[in-house]
Amino acid sequence: MERTKTKILILEDDETVGIALKEVLARAGYSVFLAGRPDEANAVLTAHPNIDFFFCDCLLPQMTGLDFIQQVRTNYPKIPFKVVLMSGIYTDKDFIQEATRTTKAVAFLKKPFEMEQILKLVKKDEAKKEELGSRKLLYQMFANPKVNNRQKRKVIESIEEISGYDLPFLYSLLAETNSSGYLNIYGTDGAVSGITFCNGNIVGADVDDKTTFLGEMLIQSGYAVPEEVQTALRDKNNRKIGNYLIQNNQLSPHAFDLILMEQMNIRLVRTIVDEKIRVNFAGAEVEMSSPNIDTDSLSNYLHDWIASKISINWLKSLYVMWSGNVIVKSPNWRDDHPALNMSLIKSLEGLTVKLSNQVTLTQLLDVKGYSEIAVYKAIHFLLTKGMIVFAQRAAFTNPQEQLKVLKKMWADMEGKNSYEIISRLEMAGDGSSIQNSLEEFISLLGDEPTDKKSELYTLWSKIKKSAEDAVASSMDINKIDQYRQASQKNEAEGKLKAISLMEEAKKSLQFNQFPKALEQLAQVAKLNPQTQQLHLLNAWAKLGAVNPSQKMVVLKEVELELLQVPPDERYDALFPFVMGLYSKVKGDILAAKKNFEKAMAMDATFMPPRREISLLVAQNKKQDVFTMDLKQVVSGFFKKK
Repeated sequence: MERTKTKILILEDDETVGIALKEVLARAGYSVFLAGRPDEANAVLTAHPNIDFFFCDCLLPQMTGLDFIQQVRTNYPKIPFKVVLMSGIYTDKDFIQEATRTTKAVAFLKKPFEMEQILKLVKKDEAKKEELGSRKLLYQMFANPKVNNRQKRKVIESIEEISGYDLPFLYSLLAETNSSGYLNIYGTDGAVSGITFCNGNIVGADVDDKTTFLGEMLIQSGYAVPEEVQTALRDKNNRKIGNYLIQNNQLSPHAFDLILMEQMNIRLVRTIVDEKIRVNFAGAEVEMSSPNIDTDSLSNYLHDWIASKISINWLKSLYVMWSGNVIVKSPNWRDDHPALNMSLIKSLEGLTVKLSNQVTLTQLLDVKGYSEIAVYKAIHFLLTKGMIVFAQRAAFTNPQEQLKVLKKMWADMEGKNSYEIISRLEMAGDGSSIQNSLEEFISLLGDEPTDKKSELYTLWSKIKKSAEDAVASSMDINKIDQYRQASQKNEAEGKLKAISLMEEAKKSLQFNQFPKALEQLAQVAKLNPQTQQLHLLNAWAKLGAVNPSQKMVVLKEVELELLQVPPDERYDALFPFVMGLYSKVKGDILAAKKNFEKAMAMDATFMPPRREISLLVAQNKKQDVFTMDLKQVVSGFFKKK
């Protein structure tokens, strides 16, 4: 069967450029239409409503190219054409960024450009059409030890709709391929974010949330004392806080660059959300600017985002398809790689040795002393960094192993409605069809057990039937829509109840009722594990209830809780207060006092840190009495009044 030719519309009022473009593309075998004015382009679109590419000049006779593209998208909403903008006049960075964002352009070409650039754009798109779903392409790299930069770029260009939790991997790929251009992110609520890359470095993060946290960051980092920050905020000349402190020699420019980098990190972390988003990367020339996030810094942030933002349930769904595959070290593995010294990896003792011994994810989850959360997140981090890959699927060695795996799968499926099961199948599937996703999922269950009376056969049949019933239900649009609405309603109610319980837990903590707070927070985690401040409050409750005999175990649990605190939750008084409690339990009283003082400086109305400092002072005085020289103590009794 002959493949349909790619159809291209060129809107260019410069006749010489337009004809040259048409000839080059036509010679390459594409179906090309040339228009010199917007009304001519409209006539082409009316006659050929299946245009694949729209090359448009930004400056036109009747209106701007940007306005015309917006008009066309409104008039022809069902034509999924890809826009390539061209201009020899409007070439400054701000215009390019805004133009690509508003038109959802896939590229911006500065005139004069090489015709080879045009051919590359179209050829890449044609190659992309022959591939599977973009999300499948993204995660196929987890099983390819020899993926190169050209293949990575192809994946980047193919991605359109993904989960917000896929963004850390996408950011990492853009850095690894030294990409330059603009990654535009479109949320379901209409919000648009733009991340700017220059040779793999992140030089800009433009998001809707304009919260700065600058004052809190300066205090937390220790780069400025609270009094200086307060004075800067009251500056009558309305100078920016950084400029004020630098001009008054209270802050170094280098330190302020580090703070601005952290601010960029917070803006990036707010793009990583649990919802479907649309993205497109428009390649363009971008100037290097400072501050920026280079590949080394990005590696640290990447670890942070995976540890604190990506939910365990999402990771479980993603790794259903890989749970029985052997994990092997990739050619990128180095025993001295900085990634191996990061907290998630270090929290799993002996992990690097186990990864040398043909281990599966299922087997890692069974290692005594390993946290399920830490295992999933550490493996996801190492895969995202390209240090490990999944090799061949390991067959179940015996019925007991198969039963153990199926019990875990059923625990994740039990109580879910058809919509929720379908979502899980799609996460683990190849992105091509729900039927293919079902077949792939059933293959993960292993061979049908021969003993029809066994627990294994009963469970195998139950899981298979639940998945098949869910797929059958998905054919009934009304029914699946009812399930979807029910799921959304339950989720909304759960979030409201979680917020209410969270407030009760805060009160319990204020009154030192730590066991009660732990129970309340456990309920919050079941209702909505992404509730803000959940991990910080959990850490507070665990540190408050610590038993001296269990101190080391509790400290390890608290360290995992602190790892899961997102960057944007670290800049209010609660974070330094909890860090102070952590230091106190570890026995580092000086660090504890410093953190409590930071908490007080950030929120004078928050009483717990004030109370803790009073306890430390009282404890210190009591110790002074017992360590004083005996002569000093005795003479104190006879001192004249």
